[in-house]
Amino acid sequence: MVIRIGIVEDDTLLRTSLAQSLMGPEREIIFSVGSAKDAIRQLSEFGVDVLIADIHLGTELSGADVARVAEEQNPEIGVVYLTSYEDPRLALGGAPVLLVKNSVYLVKQSIESGTELVEAIEAVRNKRGGGLSTPATPLAKLTDRQMQTLALLAEGLSNKEIARKRGITEQSVAISINRISKALGVSPHLERNQRVHLARVYLGK
Repeated sequence: MVIRIGIVEDDTLLRTSLAQSLMGPEREIIFSVGSAKDAIRQLSEFGVDVLIADIHLGTELSGADVARVAEEQNPEIGVVYLTSYEDPRLALGGAPVLLVKNSVYLVKQSIESGTELVEAIEAVRNKRGGGLSTPATPLAKLTDRQMQTLALLAEGLSNKEIARKRGITEQSVAISINRISKALGVSPHLERNQRVHLARVYLGK
């Protein structure tokens, strides 16, 4: 049975390469678009078995949003998240990301050959997707709220500014940062260095 595939990826070169490499007797590319809105429009017109979605699309809507719309329209759909971020929350400024149940999460940098993507497509087509399948990272230890605090810290905001943004007290921010530091193995001594190290962990530097 031919697998009907939809692709949403804002990198034109990568999107074209994906469509060309996946097209074949066992797979049909139903659509290949560069924005979330175009993908949602295509999903409403054409049925697909598998959606390949970049999480960060550079717009208000993300690939995760597209995937949830696809799942609402077709609960049997499989989703392959293809992204540069080892933790999906990094793509959305630390915000929580709800992934569809029948999905595989692939980090672009970890792909060594085309077989990983094909295997992921076949897995979700056969309803064997299990959400995240990315290597464990230090950030995976953090809760969504801690990730949001860390994202604001990485932007250079002070505890006072973070507290105002999140609607909590400065003391709560300080406690949260200390817990984040412990979870990530960053020394709480010398506050300025601590914040720099935390920001570097968040930014992957």
